[in-house]
Amino acid sequence: MGHHHEQSGALGGAAGVQAYAAAVITVSDRCSAGRRDDATGPAVAELLAREGFEVCSTAIVADDVNAIGAAIKDAAAADVALCVTAGGTGLSPRDVTPEATEAVCERMVPGLGELMRASSAAITSHAWVSRATAGTLGRTLVVNVPGSPKGATENLEAVLGPVRHGLKMLRADAPQDCAAERRGCELSQAAASLSRKPCVLFDFDGTLADTKPHIVATATEVLRGFGLTDDEIGDAGRLVGPPFPAAFSLVYGLSEEDAAEVTRRYRAIYGNLGPEAFPLFDGIRELLCDLREAGRRLAITSSKNERLVRKTLAETGIDALFDAVVAAHDPKHVGKEHLVASSLEALGCQAADAVMVGDRFYDIEGARANGVASLGVYLGNTAKPGELEHAGATACVSSVADMRRALLG
Repeated sequence: MGHHHEQSGALGGAAGVQAYAAAVITVSDRCSAGRRDDATGPAVAELLAREGFEVCSTAIVADDVNAIGAAIKDAAAADVALCVTAGGTGLSPRDVTPEATEAVCERMVPGLGELMRASSAAITSHAWVSRATAGTLGRTLVVNVPGSPKGATENLEAVLGPVRHGLKMLRADAPQDCAAERRGCELSQAAASLSRKPCVLFDFDGTLADTKPHIVATATEVLRGFGLTDDEIGDAGRLVGPPFPAAFSLVYGLSEEDAAEVTRRYRAIYGNLGPEAFPLFDGIRELLCDLREAGRRLAITSSKNERLVRKTLAETGIDALFDAVVAAHDPKHVGKEHLVASSLEALGCQAADAVMVGDRFYDIEGARANGVASLGVYLGNTAKPGELEHAGATACVSSVADMRRALLG
């Protein structure tokens, strides 16, 4: 056996990077008997150290199932996070490392062996006769690699990404949210681009303010008064997003004349509501102030009636934070494509320098039509799951904290 240190598990790495303890086991009859110097074990240990692992122990054992199994058990008993075996993965009668690994491991992780073979096959077709595998024993991940220094390091490098992810799950004290981790990575990538855009265009309803409850309540009241039954009205939340009066035709099939009348009645009620009808989401006011402090130019880009938009901005006290307010005032030009274009013109901004932030696919498609990046937000229960991604949003968030991260970095 080789030398051992009294370190185990996850160690403190530099700059907040998780440094895991590792053990390296060289499997070779000749090296074990002293007839050949071990070049593979040191090469693997050097790679691991370079990649931030703490190599706590090394060992050399013969090509023997029991000896290999005992060495793996020793590594697991020392609570190292990663145990790499080098050698014994081929087809010769003495190549028994995969058998020894399967005999002592509690769960197998065959995907790592498959990834190594696929990766190596790009270099040599001989990779397909490797039988390397991987598995877990307690909180230790065991990975087999070939016996040559070159083959061992190339194969190990191919799986270090998945290995780190696996160790994070294997050694966590609580279940890991892999989807959240993936979303975090996607958001970081998006923030690298969106946070540099000098102009930010915001939709209002469902993006800055939680307006859906009062929009739905008011629309339901008006539609009932117009003669529709509750069954016919159904989910009035579908009205949030498309411009009025077209929304009533789109959702309920009303004629142009009837939609205009329903809209008139709707605005007569909604226009007299106070700030309780359009409360800002928690953290929005602070986000807008910080964007202004950072020198960003802001615009409201809403298909809502312009008079109502200006009223809501004034009554929520955020009107002074916007350089431009572009909203519906001409029934022929209420589509988001036109409104985004008008917002760019109002700010004197090029498409490449802007990001549109909105909660419905209309916002995302309007941005795309103008070559503008977009940030989809799932805040006010207005969009169906996946709607914004399907529309082509550059990135999507479901909290004001993540909106801040995407826009300010």
